[in-house]
Amino acid sequence: MERKPLNMTLEEAWQLAIRREQEARELYLSLADMATTSGMKELFLFLAEQEQGHETRLQDEYDQAFRPEW
Repeated sequence: MERKPLNMTLEEAWQLAIRREQEARELYLSLADMATTSGMKELFLFLAEQEQGHETRLQDEYDQAFRPEW
């Protein structure tokens, strides 16, 4: 069960942000599959790629902050 933002620890909030980037990426990939024009498909694939970049950056920073032994 997802906790309310005001009751989250910093680590939980960071994990939520990572999940939201994953969800956004999955949404854009689904929309790319449903796109009816090549332009729409390219746009959604571009947006999915951007979300992947956000997730990667958040994950890297999370690992440094909360798992320094890695």
